[in-house]
Amino acid sequence: MAEQTHKVEVVKVSIEAHPNADRLDVARIFGFTCCVLKGSFQDGQLGAYIQPDSVVDSARPEFEFLAGHERIKVKRLRGVVSMGLLMPAPEGAQEGDDVAEYYGVTHYEPPIPGERCGEVEGGPVGIYSPKYDVESMYRYKSLFVEGEPVIATEKLHGANSRFVYAPNEDRMYCGSRGEWKAKNEGNLWWRALEAHPWIEEFCRKFPGDILYGEVFGNVQSLKYGAKPNDVFFRAFDVLHNGEWREYDDWTAHLSEEKRVPVVFGGPFDFNMLVKLSDGPSLIPGANHIREGIVVRPLPERIHEHLGRVHLKLVGNSYMEKS
Repeated sequence: MAEQTHKVEVVKVSIEAHPNADRLDVARIFGFTCCVLKGSFQDGQLGAYIQPDSVVDSARPEFEFLAGHERIKVKRLRGVVSMGLLMPAPEGAQEGDDVAEYYGVTHYEPPIPGERCGEVEGGPVGIYSPKYDVESMYRYKSLFVEGEPVIATEKLHGANSRFVYAPNEDRMYCGSRGEWKAKNEGNLWWRALEAHPWIEEFCRKFPGDILYGEVFGNVQSLKYGAKPNDVFFRAFDVLHNGEWREYDDWTAHLSEEKRVPVVFGGPFDFNMLVKLSDGPSLIPGANHIREGIVVRPLPERIHEHLGRVHLKLVGNSYMEKS
């Protein structure tokens, strides 16, 4: 699995005139669009691209104009979706360089209730259990082949989670994206395990396999119809001995209501999938938009540089409102 780096990449930009604004141009960066001041970049020039959900330091002169709005978001400027911020490439920088440190850019991490409840513990011995990250399809859409079979599932807005039964210790482990959590009744992940006994049943049936999913409800801004004490969980992946199990393999053992909803299954079409990243959540009881979708090819495959081909499309409606 590729580790998501949230880098500020030096890119060669393609510049077009903004269709509805005389003082703006539109820069195209991979699959992203970004509105820039007219004439500030030339076609083919190098720029430093700061993706949405990055955080800048407004104490720096180049970001003073963002004081009070340091989190970079998606905005619609005169009818064109602007995804992020384009800055000049540092002198001497080359295409592909990561200049996040140069610009002091970090990644936005929303606070999660109960994250600090209980202490962190060491992970299961002898079981490979990596962090779960998914890169943007806007950056890597070329890795999919038009028409190849894919499945797109809803990207839920909650807390990334992982569970595993360690047979040599005869016990369950619960973890967030980056930490394994010591048992504590106030901890979000142990609460999810207690509220959904099927998680442990699945893990004991497949000892050593990592069950990845989302704990959600009263966790972040999208609530999915949750009552104050509700803790929901849906699975989205399984890792077996360092290899990702095929989607049809692991889902055969979990009923539909235990998995993230399927938004689409069929031939890959980038423009269609972008449209599907927006829309209502498919979780029963939710009365709001979906965060986006995650797309994987069928069957699984690996790219020599990225790693696993498995990409997300966050909906523009969500990004504009978040």
